[in-house]
Amino acid sequence: MKAILKDINGSVKIDTGKGFFVWVDVWKEGDDLMADWNKYIFHLNNSIDTEIKNFQENDNNFDIATSLAIEYYENTIKDFYE
Repeated sequence: MKAILKDINGSVKIDTGKGFFVWVDVWKEGDDLMADWNKYIFHLNNSIDTEIKNFQENDNNFDIATSLAIEYYENTIKDFYE
């Protein structure tokens, strides 16, 4: 898994390495950065949506993707201000 892009809203695109991408929203809450999946509506008749749904239901994938997204977000913001 690898973070590859941050959009203007703070969402980070993650390459899952499984032939599809997922987005993780990152936002500041007090002094902490929070993260959660961006996609929550799935079309079960769409094979990619089904793969994304199954991927997002795995707690390990959530931990890795949100950690990568927060790290990428922090590094991108840091680079912006330096």
